[in-house]
Amino acid sequence: MNEDVKKSTEIMFQYNEVAVERLASIQQEENYEVKFFEEVKPYGDIFFKELDEWASLVTEWLKKERPKYIHVNQIETLKENLQNVVLQSFYPETREKRFKKMYHSNKYVLESILNN
Repeated sequence: MNEDVKKSTEIMFQYNEVAVERLASIQQEENYEVKFFEEVKPYGDIFFKELDEWASLVTEWLKKERPKYIHVNQIETLKENLQNVVLQSFYPETREKRFKKMYHSNKYVLESILNN
């Protein structure tokens, strides 16, 4: 595996983990108010840029290496799920069951990429 793909995937893995921790922390706070322009947007801008770069790197790697159990459509779904998990982690009213399912799905695919 390309070192850039590995590092970038590890970063996406961290974003996924931090999102779960953030949601748990926010849900414990009373009277938490989302600060969109102060917190969500700046964080999202950096995250979306890194996510787009990661998706491009991984897609190129998939086309070259053709790993047996990872496919381009999984990367597209993972990208969408990562966007949802990261953004929803700022909102305490997020439905935990759906959030956790996306989180675990993301974790599984990211680990599959790292273990390839």
